[in-house]
Amino acid sequence: MTDRASVLGALGEVYDPELDEPITELRFVASCDVSEAGDVAVRLRLPTPQCAPNFAFLMAADARDAVRAVVGPAHAVSVVLEDHYTGAEINAAVASGGGFGDAFPGEVEGELTALRTLFRRKALVARQGRLLGGVPDPGSIRLGDLTGPDADRCRELRRELGIDASDDAAAFVRGDGTPVPASELGRFARMASLTAISLETNGGMCRSLLQVRYGTEEVAA
Repeated sequence: MTDRASVLGALGEVYDPELDEPITELRFVASCDVSEAGDVAVRLRLPTPQCAPNFAFLMAADARDAVRAVVGPAHAVSVVLEDHYTGAEINAAVASGGGFGDAFPGEVEGELTALRTLFRRKALVARQGRLLGGVPDPGSIRLGDLTGPDADRCRELRRELGIDASDDAAAFVRGDGTPVPASELGRFARMASLTAISLETNGGMCRSLLQVRYGTEEVAA
């Protein structure tokens, strides 16, 4: 039998594509209910009703897929996006198992894949910016020498982007997977750090907007 903790764990693997933070940590999960029969109902909320539809759809669809992977085909899964100006279109497509093009006919589905790739590359650079600040001699290490949450997320992003994530791979790479030469690590570190600060600032703004909108600090029990 699926329990709520397992579902929340799966939702914790769903990332806001722009901020590269789990939707659970961002408090975008308004509620998560598991019935006695094992059916799951999840409601998502975003900081403003005008959050970009492409980002909103990605999170809702990813949440659907993550929960479905946990509960299996025998149980019902409902993921509903609350209070969004395109919520009706997104919710209908997500409920039917459809894609972005089903929610917004005429839009190019491939553009969503390109957008996801773009932000994964940005997230990878930002995570490396945080790592570079704690490495005394970054030019002498390999990916396997890096540890901690940021290092783990870097490996995950590299795998998603098709970049070598083995222990012997270059520790620091550009968004396209090109290794950063030791002679350029200083400049790369400054750029990566600015990218990380940008993501952190946007994440803080989203948390503040969410708190003002819903008047709560915590994910609903």
